[in-house]
Amino acid sequence: MSRELVNPIRDLFDAAVRHETIKVSCQCGNVGIFDPHALWYLFERRGWNDRLPDVARRMRCLQCYFAKRARSPATLELCREDHTRQLPMPDIHEWKRQLRRRR
Repeated sequence: MSRELVNPIRDLFDAAVRHETIKVSCQCGNVGIFDPHALWYLFERRGWNDRLPDVARRMRCLQCYFAKRARSPATLELCREDHTRQLPMPDIHEWKRQLRRRR
């Protein structure tokens, strides 16, 4: 039996533990790939729900936003590509504390 079927990735923390980058796509064609640790840390600091469906609802395309286009739903995908968007990384002590807490 596949490990993915036993323990599916449900939130950003799961994706970060498994080192799966988050690929977010807009209908306009804009794509951003985020480091899962940094994206989790952003959601953690702001107190947002980090479940993947909720993450998709929070993501916005900056090109569409500045062009004042109607907001289209983002598509989230897990991948192993290098990240293209830079966000602040969590402090190593904070990350280790969360790992211990969730075991």
